[in-house]
Amino acid sequence: LAGAPTRIAVVPNGVDLEYNRTEGIVRRPSQLVFTGALTYEPNLDAMRYFLAEIFPRVLAQDQAARLIITGHTGGASLPTADGHVTLTGHLEDIRPMVASSAACVVPLRRGAGTRRKIREAMALGTPVVSTSKGAEGLDIDPEVHFLQADDADLFARQTLRLVRQPELAGQLAGRAYTRVRQQYDWSDIG
Repeated sequence: LAGAPTRIAVVPNGVDLEYNRTEGIVRRPSQLVFTGALTYEPNLDAMRYFLAEIFPRVLAQDQAARLIITGHTGGASLPTADGHVTLTGHLEDIRPMVASSAACVVPLRRGAGTRRKIREAMALGTPVVSTSKGAEGLDIDPEVHFLQADDADLFARQTLRLVRQPELAGQLAGRAYTRVRQQYDWSDIG
């Protein structure tokens, strides 16, 4: 091919670590967060699945659990589990909501994308529980950078591990932040 580049590079999607700072934000021990517009069908499916299959198992073990869902709802309705679920709608700045949560839950079962919600949570020091589909394409390891669960029972147990074991949550979050800094920081990628 005449004029074709001789060198091709893959540039990973990144996260702005300078922007995603968490000074002064206090974690709420039983608060969970999911970030993503419910107008995207895989996000809507993930939240319907979480609320029907996973969250009742979490609530059975932790009545203080709360789930915050950020992002445009597009009129989608979800059960609010007797006041345990808050739909914020679109937020100009999700950082305080993510940084104040004990865990970011990513129960995606289908779809594709850049997995920004996981990288942002990791940059904000919030530990993540995700399906393998949710973490697809990221260079992160289960039990090292996040907790992985591909069925409802295990997802609930992994979520409760983060809520009940702050030391484990801190270790995962610390290693995840280091991974994001090493591989996904926009200042280095640029």
